[in-house]
Amino acid sequence: MSRPGAGRRERRWWEWMCPCCPCLCPEQGGQYFNVSPFRREKLLFEFNTFFDVNRDGLLEKRDFETAGERLCRRGGWLPEDPRAVRVSQLMSNLWLALRKHADRNHDEKVTRLEWLKLWEEVDHTWSAVGPRENTHLREVVEEEPQRSPEWLREYFNYKFILLDVSGDGVLDEEEFVYIMSQHGASETDAKNAWFLMCKGRRVLDQAAFEQLCEEFFLSDDPTSAGTYLGARLYFLPGEQRDMVP
Repeated sequence: MSRPGAGRRERRWWEWMCPCCPCLCPEQGGQYFNVSPFRREKLLFEFNTFFDVNRDGLLEKRDFETAGERLCRRGGWLPEDPRAVRVSQLMSNLWLALRKHADRNHDEKVTRLEWLKLWEEVDHTWSAVGPRENTHLREVVEEEPQRSPEWLREYFNYKFILLDVSGDGVLDEEEFVYIMSQHGASETDAKNAWFLMCKGRRVLDQAAFEQLCEEFFLSDDPTSAGTYLGARLYFLPGEQRDMVP
């Protein structure tokens, strides 16, 4: 007879010591040392909420296909619809880019640690180029160095399409609350997040949205407007720890 709990992953000594601080782990330490606890929570929230559909702690090609299919079903787009074709190609490109830049052991899977390491490298590249004042990712000047990889712009584009329910090219509060409620946010939190994020604006165009994406994924400032893009009013260190393998 097998002992009770057999088959479960047993926690190692450093997890009992501090389950929300894997930097203590002698096996994992340093793998995302430069990602702050605040950013780590935002990045893991994104991973867990929008892509890891089966909650197995891994991103695979099928997760991206499922996300694309879900988006097409919501819009009522048949496979031959140009919008469905665009979404399918976008999700395929995102997976190929993620596999190329994040799948370090080439096993066709991206773990949460690999996901965090990917964003650490994006942050390093971003810092090396340097910030620009009042800029958006769409505004690329040829003489200036590239601030963001192509896959990142594609990723922000996917998020915009996801939220733009009406397809009119701008986002409003009703769309934001509707989509984020489908992804686990309370209606009240989503409305409050929209208010704090938009600062009086009634709609967001794609350029303004991409600026908020920059802040959400790359900023360590909890008071930045982009923090509220996840329809959360705060992110607590260790909050996502139960979902870390």
